[in-house]
Formats: sequence, C-alpha cells, structure tokens
Amino acid sequence: MLLLDQLRPLRTSDAEHSPDLAVLRRVAKAGDWPGVVAHFDGLPPRADHAVAVRVVADVDGAERFLQRAVDTDRDSSLARTLLGVRCVVLGWKARTSAYAANVSPAQWRVFHDHIHRAERLLTDAVAIEPGNAAAWTERIVTARAMGFAPEEARRRYDRAAEHCDVPYTAQAHLIQNLCPKWGGSIKSVQDFARECLKAGKPGTLAGAVVANAHIERAFTDDRLFRIRDYLSRRQVRDEIAAAAARTVLHGDFEQEHGWVRAHSAFAFALYEGGDLPRSAQHFARLGNLMAPYGWEQMSNNWRSDFRHAGRTAGVR
Repeated sequence: MLLLDQLRPLRTSDAEHSPDLAVLRRVAKAGDWPGVVAHFDGLPPRADHAVAVRVVADVDGAERFLQRAVDTDRDSSLARTLLGVRCVVLGWKARTSAYAANVSPAQWRVFHDHIHRAERLLTDAVAIEPGNAAAWTERIVTARAMGFAPEEARRRYDRAAEHCDVPYTAQAHLIQNLCPKWGGSIKSVQDFARECLKAGKPGTLAGAVVANAHIERAFTDDRLFRIRDYLSRRQVRDEIAAAAARTVLHGDFEQEHGWVRAHSAFAFALYEGGDLPRSAQHFARLGNLMAPYGWEQMSNNWRSDFRHAGRTAGVR
C-alpha cells in the first residue's frame, strides 16, 4: 500500500512553497501590473524580496507586461528589477546548463545580450532606489555571469545585506560566486558561510548557507563515493547540524520565503553524509515540498531520490 506522500506530487517551485507567492504568480500570469505592485508594497520593507522577484521573473512571457511597466513608469525601481531578473532567467535559459565547452556561439551571444541588458536595468533600479536589496541581490548573479571578480560580488552582497535583515538569497548567490569554478576558493566559501551564521539572528535563515558551503565543497569532486565520504565526516556533519539548530530548527524559527530551500539543503547534506536521524527532522518538515539544489546535481532522478531518501530516513 502506497503512503500518502508517495501519491502527492512533489512541489519544487517557490510559488508552491508559500500561499502568498502562489497568489503573486497568478497575478503575474495575468499581466496585472497594479496587482504585482500591490503585492510588493505589502511585503515587510526589510524582508528578503528576492524570492518574490524570482517568482515573477519565472513566469513565461512576463517580459511583455514588465517592459510596458518600465516604459510607462520611468521612476519605478521595481519594474526595472523585475524586468532585469526576467532577462537573467532568459539568459540562463538560452545558455542551458551544459558545460561551457558545449554551449554554441549563438547561445553565448543570446546569453550575453540578456545578461548585459539585465545589468543595465538592475543598475538603473538601484540608482532610483539605492536600498533595493532584491536588485543588489540579483546583481550578484549578473556579476557572476559577466565574469567579475569575487570582490565585486561581495561588494554587491554587502549592499543587499545593508538593506535586508535576513539576506538568505543573497548569501546563497554569493556562495556560488566564491566557488573555485567562478574564480574563488573553498576557504572563502566556508569562511563566508560561517560569518553569516555567526552574525545572523538565531531562529532565522541567516547562516543556513553553511549547508550550501559544505555541499559545494563536496561537489568539488564529481565521484559519488568522494562526495559522500566528505559529507560523512563527523566534523562536517556536526557543523551542518549545528547550523540547522541555530536556523531552521531553532525554537523561534518562523517560515519565511526560502525556508524550503534551506531545509532541502540540510536534508540533502545530512542524508548523503549518512546521518539519517538528523536528516529526518528536515524531511518531516518538508513533506512533499522540496528544492532541487543538491539533489539535481547528484542525479537525474532527483525527485525519486528525494522520496527514497525520506523513506530511508524513516519519514515517508
């Protein structure tokens, strides 16, 4: 007999993880610019708006109504942010996830056209509103795409963090910029993650990227047994579990945009490290919600792998 969780589809997008984001996606699909503005106006000023921005940017065809908003409202930082991030999405879609050597010249041209346009729009957005943390957050991504040094990405992160109480999305982006594959080092990745945890308020997502940092360190070796060997080290597992206890498992934690991403990363790192009891705490909170990070890098069958992992941990 199948368990109930096996019958329910996995929900992997941010819009499926929070009811308010599901509403925002419907409004964006309808091309309702006043409705989009109203949604962002209703968000807490210093919350992480970057997740909501991505929900709009992931809507197919959103560039059409967003371009009209940019053309109509010359002073809208929000319109430029959303259209800029939509250009980022379109750029990475054109590039695909293939290795750089397998990306065609035509794909690179389209990618760079979109990324340079995104950078211009996001630069305009922060010129209009210097405290636009979501725009600064996405400029970490454009810095990576344009090959800027990690120091410039860190400058952009600092501006995002200056105007956002819990810049979890910006932290996750900067982790990528600091990786060796983008010109950084594993030491800088792990030092930054620990810095975020130490400085962050307990019971928030600040510092949950400790899990991301260890995942990235594990993935510096593409051999499956080496990945698991690293994550199974006692010191690594204990540091990941301690970060979870201070963030998503803390008694004061309240679900905020990005919570599913954090729990999914913790679940992945602990499960692949063989720590089934502590991974189970994250699977239990996730239910049929999950984010692909980590899981999809490990396997093309990441959806079924996630379900199997939950069952093995004793939750599903």
